[in-house]
Amino acid sequence: MPSAYDEVLYPPGVHIHTQLDRLATVGRLRGMQPAPVDNCRVLELGCGVGTNLIAMAINWPESSFLGLDLACKPIQSGQADIKELELPNIELIEADVLDANKKRFGVFDYVIAHGLYSWVPQSVRDHVLGMCREMLSPNGIGYVSYNAYPGNHLRDLARGIMRFHARHFQEPAEKIQQARGILQFLARARSEPNAYTAALKSEVDRVVKYADTAFYHDDLSDINRSFYFYEFVRDAERHDLRFVGESSPNEVDPDKVTPETLQRLSELESADETTREQYKDFVLGCGFRRTLVCHKEVPLAPNRLAEVVKELLLSCDASPVDEPAGGTVFRQRKGGELASMHPPIIAALRRICDEWPCATSFDAAFGAPGMSDCGLLTEVLLKAYESGVVQLHTIPRIVVNRVSQRPIASTLARLQASRGELVTCQLHKLIRLADPLSKRLVTLLDGTRDQGAILEELLEFARSGQVELRDNERLLTDPAEIDSVIRRRVPEVLQALAREAMLIG
Repeated sequence: MPSAYDEVLYPPGVHIHTQLDRLATVGRLRGMQPAPVDNCRVLELGCGVGTNLIAMAINWPESSFLGLDLACKPIQSGQADIKELELPNIELIEADVLDANKKRFGVFDYVIAHGLYSWVPQSVRDHVLGMCREMLSPNGIGYVSYNAYPGNHLRDLARGIMRFHARHFQEPAEKIQQARGILQFLARARSEPNAYTAALKSEVDRVVKYADTAFYHDDLSDINRSFYFYEFVRDAERHDLRFVGESSPNEVDPDKVTPETLQRLSELESADETTREQYKDFVLGCGFRRTLVCHKEVPLAPNRLAEVVKELLLSCDASPVDEPAGGTVFRQRKGGELASMHPPIIAALRRICDEWPCATSFDAAFGAPGMSDCGLLTEVLLKAYESGVVQLHTIPRIVVNRVSQRPIASTLARLQASRGELVTCQLHKLIRLADPLSKRLVTLLDGTRDQGAILEELLEFARSGQVELRDNERLLTDPAEIDSVIRRRVPEVLQALAREAMLIG
């Protein structure tokens, strides 16, 4: 029988938090020895069109990937992409998660269930955790994302209102319009706003940014269940699984809470890990978790191991800013920052940032630090990782940070650029190419053209009149001006693509 995801296709995408290197890094920091991501077996449940797996399969040809989804149309679409990309190491199968077992599909080093757990019945949730127990290799890692409390209580409030109001409308587009409409109406209903309307207003701000098809499935579906973290851990333990960590650090930023809050949280250091994590969620108002699990028999360090940092690679997209009072602040575009007064750390972070989007080894960043410094350096880098400023890796990124004479983008990115605005970069996230020149440029980056040939083809493309070109929102019509703007912009766009991790050669 066709599923709701056949009727309304979920938007294809990649999920940076499921990227295998992230999962392996979390495991390594807890003392695990997970399978190397460039030679492993991976299973994704509810894979949709498979873009998330395809992006990984292209980068790691020695690993094998299997995606399962109940919806027929997405699987067929993904299979067509795999055929066009000529990928021998990935397979997508139309199958019910309840029919998946070790006897049929074997054992995997990584199992991914993103955007599934909260939207399926209890029997399927139990089976997902049971699969992680049955089908994970001894040092395997399972990734399960789910809506979380307390943050999702507001979403539940809005969802109940929207589903009640939209229940009599049959067409998906009409349901979407009506659901958003009732929420916007109620958020403005009182002449004097109160806590209730403020909550609804925050939900309006969220749902209007949602892609229609994702909003339809995520918020208006029959099932959408949230969990407190301790509830998920309790269920995982029933299946002989244990908590490894979150795919991205979820530490409380000391600059964003009161000293009293930090003091109270520090008093929980002697408590069990589940309790500590749950109270962090209370402080942060967590609404979504990306939890990693492993077999209960796997020994884990009680906390992240700073000494492991020396064995990993580092990357950072921050820009250094020297402070008048001394020291340097490393600021990210998204707002995170790290300040240091320690010259060896400042010098190392500068080297790491200079190599972005490539990753740098500990030794290359710090040279050969004396043993007296090593403990301090690893502790600082671990804190920087936990704050989200520095990223840690188990394997080099397949990316370059300089524009070569014959620049290359991945086959997936070139295919996506030929179809639309969203393309997958080598950081395993989507980049929007809003202008036609950038899209056309990416399709040409197959390594067969030097920069001069690329420029000539783009000039010919612009002169053909197939597309409107603008410069600072001004429509360009004069041929000489079009040529001038393209000659200026092509090197700039290529540099921007390198910075956005779009180039592999």
